[in-house]
Amino acid sequence: MKKIYSLFLVLLIALPMLAFAQEKMTEKEAQEELVRVKAELADAEARIEELEIMAKELDAEVGTLQARYDELTAQLETLKKEWELCQYGRYKVVEGDWLSKIAGMRNVYHKGAQWPMIYEANKEKVKNPNLIYPGWVLLIPTLDKYSVIPGDCLYLIASYLSIYSNAKRWPEIYEANKDKIKDRDMIYPRQEFIIPHE
Repeated sequence: MKKIYSLFLVLLIALPMLAFAQEKMTEKEAQEELVRVKAELADAEARIEELEIMAKELDAEVGTLQARYDELTAQLETLKKEWELCQYGRYKVVEGDWLSKIAGMRNVYHKGAQWPMIYEANKEKVKNPNLIYPGWVLLIPTLDKYSVIPGDCLYLIASYLSIYSNAKRWPEIYEANKDKIKDRDMIYPRQEFIIPHE
């Protein structure tokens, strides 16, 4: 690589000399010109070496930055998962509970068949879906969509463990579904609402 740069520089310097070749030069002038060209070539080679060192340093820095980027990306994914878990509702198991019973509760999913969602979210704790114990606190994954059942109102829906576990957040449901809700005090069974989660 250095030889190519050197050859290129020699040609670059020699071309102007060819243009002046028609003018007669004395031997002394030719030697002085040769000394000058050699000095410029030596400077160029030194600069090439400096640039090659800088290129190696930059390559090493790029490698370090890529490793840091990968590390931060992994941390971000972990934080996203942790944030998602923070959004989940919590249910404390009592005597006589089982997963499909919990899933069937009005304030959970009101559908016993959705028990696998609870099981998947709690696999670290629940080794056998048929064995849960009083006192355990189970994560209740949130829903992205909700189908209204008789007796629901926005305030009540927002309070459900599978929604926000916080009745005061009902305006978020209202704002996300204004096209379906003409009067916030009037919602109807089987209406499908989007449940926004930040």
